Amino acid sequence: MLLASLMSGSLRRGVLFGALGIVVAVGCSTQAGNGDEQPSPVGDTPDGSVGVTPTGQPPPGTPPPGVDGGGEDGSTAPDCVPLAAAPTPPPGAPQPDVVVAIEGSRGPHGAAAPVAIDRKMYGMNVADWRPQDYSPTPSADYLAYLKALEPGVLRWPAGHRSQEYRWERIAGQSGSNSWTLKPGDIDPFIALAKAVGSEVLFGINMKLGTPAAAADIVKYLNVEKGYGVKYFQMGNEPDLTYGPQTSPEGYGAELIAFTDAMLAVDPTIKFVGPELLTGAHIGGLHNRLDWMGRILTATGARFHGLSWHLYPLDSGQTNPNSSAIVSVTNLLQETASDWNPAGMKFVDHAMPALATLAAAHSPGAKVWITELAEDPGPLHGANISDTISGALWTADTLGRYGEYGAGAALRWIFKASPEHVYGLLDAQNIPRAPYGAYWTLARHFGDHFVATETAAPTTEIAVHSAKRSDGALTIALVNKTGTTKRVRLAPKGICPVTKAEQVTMTGESLGATSFQINGQPLTVANATGGITPVPVPGTDLFDVELPAYSLRVVAYTR
Repeated sequence: MLLASLMSGSLRRGVLFGALGIVVAVGCSTQAGNGDEQPSPVGDTPDGSVGVTPTGQPPPGTPPPGVDGGGEDGSTAPDCVPLAAAPTPPPGAPQPDVVVAIEGSRGPHGAAAPVAIDRKMYGMNVADWRPQDYSPTPSADYLAYLKALEPGVLRWPAGHRSQEYRWERIAGQSGSNSWTLKPGDIDPFIALAKAVGSEVLFGINMKLGTPAAAADIVKYLNVEKGYGVKYFQMGNEPDLTYGPQTSPEGYGAELIAFTDAMLAVDPTIKFVGPELLTGAHIGGLHNRLDWMGRILTATGARFHGLSWHLYPLDSGQTNPNSSAIVSVTNLLQETASDWNPAGMKFVDHAMPALATLAAAHSPGAKVWITELAEDPGPLHGANISDTISGALWTADTLGRYGEYGAGAALRWIFKASPEHVYGLLDAQNIPRAPYGAYWTLARHFGDHFVATETAAPTTEIAVHSAKRSDGALTIALVNKTGTTKRVRLAPKGICPVTKAEQVTMTGESLGATSFQINGQPLTVANATGGITPVPVPGTDLFDVELPAYSLRVVAYTR
């Protein structure tokens, strides 16, 4: 264990983004690639890298410069002598509340190499029922705030609406709640995605649609218009049993018919599914049906992404003693025995289970969380999704699932109707607190997770680390408590550093709806132009003080 020489007692793996403190340090280690690396739990590359790096970054498996690739001049020798152990604190230094061990040469959860972070981890659902936000052209503030996150993928039509449309060019589709989807509805959304620089995840209606209609949509998008849409969402929440199929095997047969028809038009497209309502249906938890395993058994290796939806709380819950009742305590709980998906540690069940299913049925498939928010119920996240507690949960959750190599995580929803509090923007295009968490991570966190361990309870302090492609090491710290915490960083396998800078998101309480980043409100101007990091104060760069209710990103450079 990384902390064995630093602290006694049991160790808990830190959460990637807790009270966000990101530290950037110039990465440096000895030459890798000796052929004995083990793949990461959800890896699809020989060196353990997972996912696709951000646009313009090296391809999966490419070590960050100066880390495992040697010197800056292209040689195979490292360009510095890496730290072999944590620097000794100066005499009289205050005792830390938390000691964080970081190993820059390997990834989390036993991965032999750092695990790549895909920009699709900052993906967004776009509300097709609010076309005025982007059609005929997006409003300036809406576009600026969306583009500032550099989301790797946008999903549209979103959610249940994707199962209620009738494609105008094909007859024979019906439904009492259906609406007509026309080519003119699609074009403004595609223009939005291109303006943002995002891929598209296009929702295919398997509830009311037909294989012929799905094939014709692919024809319109990629043959007639040349849009090059790569990803298609197949159905939505079949385990909700609202559609014609009530069994995984029946749904699997439908998936085969739809995907065969679509591939006949464009054999290069990729499928994301089966879009399960809950993680409890991944392996049949709580006496629920195992939809994921049985669908994959029926369909074989057809999926590029194994998709499901993560909502820990449910304001529609009628049992007052349920751990899914909407409250800040339940949102931040580590475990929830009566409903496992409500606990933060559900990631440690879901991601390994999905990795096993992928290996058995769809090798190379990644995990896609295509809807992620605090509460999908009738309250729509009120007093949770618009608060600092929602922001800290968001940062922590993205880190935990990202460390396991998730290929995508899409927020539900970027901006929705005024009553949908889980939108990152409110009805006036003002950022809510979780937007601040997304912005801080998307703009300042690294692109390759590395191993991080802490003895702190993750209910209080969450920690994650990542290397940047420029060789920097970043550490994200989330402080979920109402007191200042002092964190001692113990990096290993990085080059010595000479300075550290930090970006900090703070709020007055877990229930606060306002936030600041480095003491400033997040406006269109600074969300787009950036907020200048401030130097880490003091003489010891590895001694970091975290404000109460905060997310801090610290950057270390030589």
